[in-house]
Amino acid sequence: MKKPEKHIVRVIESDQLKNRTVVIAKDIQHQIEWPGTPPTVGDVYTAVFSPRFAPLEKIANGNPEADIINGDTLRWRKPDANGCTRMDALYKRHIIKRAIRDYLHNEKFIEIDMPLFVRGTTPDTEIDSFSFDGRYLSTSTEYQLNRMEIGGFDRIYTLTQNFRRGETGRYRNPEFTMLEWARVGETLEDIERDMEQFIWCAHTALGGSEQLTWQGNTIDITPPFDRMTVKEAVKHVTGAELPDFSASSLLKTIHAAKITMHNADKADDFLLFSMLIDYLQEHLGFERPVFIHDWPAFQTSSAKESESGEFVERSELFIAGVELSNGFPSLTNAVRQQETFQRQLDRRRMCRKEKTELDTAYLNAMREGFPSSSAMALGFDRLVMLLTDQRDIASVLAFGWDEL
Repeated sequence: MKKPEKHIVRVIESDQLKNRTVVIAKDIQHQIEWPGTPPTVGDVYTAVFSPRFAPLEKIANGNPEADIINGDTLRWRKPDANGCTRMDALYKRHIIKRAIRDYLHNEKFIEIDMPLFVRGTTPDTEIDSFSFDGRYLSTSTEYQLNRMEIGGFDRIYTLTQNFRRGETGRYRNPEFTMLEWARVGETLEDIERDMEQFIWCAHTALGGSEQLTWQGNTIDITPPFDRMTVKEAVKHVTGAELPDFSASSLLKTIHAAKITMHNADKADDFLLFSMLIDYLQEHLGFERPVFIHDWPAFQTSSAKESESGEFVERSELFIAGVELSNGFPSLTNAVRQQETFQRQLDRRRMCRKEKTELDTAYLNAMREGFPSSSAMALGFDRLVMLLTDQRDIASVLAFGWDEL
């Protein structure tokens, strides 16, 4: 005869007069008949539910004065408007992580545990780093992965925490999880196929099929995904042409598309492009996921440039208006890398941003000879949010920034 399954239950309601006791096991509430003297709210027991409810052993005493409704007792177990709980989302997060790691293992990748406290950081204007005692919390493991590629590791990845100061919002948290992976001697198309398989394998591991439903949107996620250039995306969304990435062309396109202008320098190509892409993003990937290619060179400091120098070979994936990943064949010329870093440093100074120190160890490693490779970064929290039909990433984090 099969032994009854043992559960951990917490008492969340105990009313002796009404003979009503409610316990919660995982994130499921049960109204039960309590045998004997009613328990205290907050008590925790091991118990069985079959053939009838029976407490086995008390393993924690409840405090009648504690606020279990607004505390950690129910923090992860409160259902949202759709009846989903953060606890359920976190269990699914675990399944997604395992599915991705299994795929990478089968592709002969090795996972690297990178240091998160580094000496140099990104100079990119739109990213602000946390600094302490002459070092920085990692905003990305990109430079360390590249150094290991130079050192002979040809398929590597990290799945770890990164930190970016001031990034809060529906899709952002100052501490977040990112998957970054690289293939030496392989192409942008190869890492895009990886990205497609991550989503497909994780979605099917959760029991999904060809359609992903997120916040009322139904998206066909069968590989291969769609591809468009930035210029094609502008035409597709706005109907306007974008002949090049000069400030004058960007401004004309913004006016033609009737995009509301914020206070911005009309000669600043970086700000004008950011304004345009913010508008485009809200309209991309609602029928099928779409990779957007050929980004302006001034926006990216480490991607391989086109022969004309106008754009870089960079790919970003959008699903239902959410930017999910960013990848490119890496720039391998150390001199050119120093120049693009300096361009970002100059812009930081112009924008009165805090000065940052470059990763000189990475620049020195590049001078040893950087093999051609392609790499991509995936916002893991955003992926979990999409695959579990959650409105924001706070719903798929164990602790949000304001819960610590």
